[in-house]
Amino acid sequence: MEMNSQSLSHARLLPKPLVTCCTSSLSASAPVFPSKASIPARRSLLLNCSSSCSKQLVGARIRSKHQQRILGPVHASSESAGPSSADVAAERWLLQPVGDGDSRHLGYKAEMPGAFEIASDVVTVGRLPEKADMVIPIATVSGLHARIQKKEGSLLVTDLDSTNGTFIDDRKLRPGVAANVSPGSCITFGDTHLAMFQVSKLQTTDASTEAKELEEKPEPENSDASAEPAA
Repeated sequence: MEMNSQSLSHARLLPKPLVTCCTSSLSASAPVFPSKASIPARRSLLLNCSSSCSKQLVGARIRSKHQQRILGPVHASSESAGPSSADVAAERWLLQPVGDGDSRHLGYKAEMPGAFEIASDVVTVGRLPEKADMVIPIATVSGLHARIQKKEGSLLVTDLDSTNGTFIDDRKLRPGVAANVSPGSCITFGDTHLAMFQVSKLQTTDASTEAKELEEKPEPENSDASAEPAA
C-alpha cells in the first residue's frame, strides 16, 4: 500500500511540469486564431478594400476611354493633308435652287430652300441638322443624303445610299462613288421640285455679288417627278 501511494504521488507530480512545458511550446508555435467577434470586422475591412480597388480600376478605365475620345479627332486632323487656307478661300461654289417649288407630292406646304455656298472642303447634305451640314428640310431628302467635296479645283458629289437618289443633271449616281460636277450642271437630292440646285463656281471677290444676283433670277420650270418620303 505504501508503494502504491508513492507511485500515485509520483504519477500526480510528474505530469505537472510536462503539461506546463507543452502549454508553453504550444503558445510559442501555434498560430493565434482571431475571436469570432473580430472576424466580421476583418471581413468588412477586406470588402471595403476590394470595392475601393475595383472602383479605382473602373475609374482608370473610364478616364482612359475618355482621353481616347478627345485625342482621336485631333490626331486624325493633324495627319490629314488638305489644301492650304488660301486655296480653300479661293475656291467657292454656290448651289442655287432651281426647282419649281411644287410640294403637292408631299401632301403639305413646303418652302423652297435657299442658296448654299460651299466654302469648306467637305460638306454633308441631308434632312436632319444633327447629321448634315447643308440641311434641306424636305421629306423626300434622306437624313444623311450625300457628301460634297472640293478637290483640286473640282467639286465632287457622292450619294450616301439615299432613298430617292442623287442626280447630276439626268444621271443618277451610284451610292458611294464620287462624281465630278462641272459649273452649270444641276444636282438633285432626291426631289426635282424642292431639292434641285444649279452649281456655280465663284471667285472670292465676287462671291457675295454672284450669290445675290443668282437669288434674284427667275426659277425655270421643271417636269414633274414622283418621289417617295425618305428614310
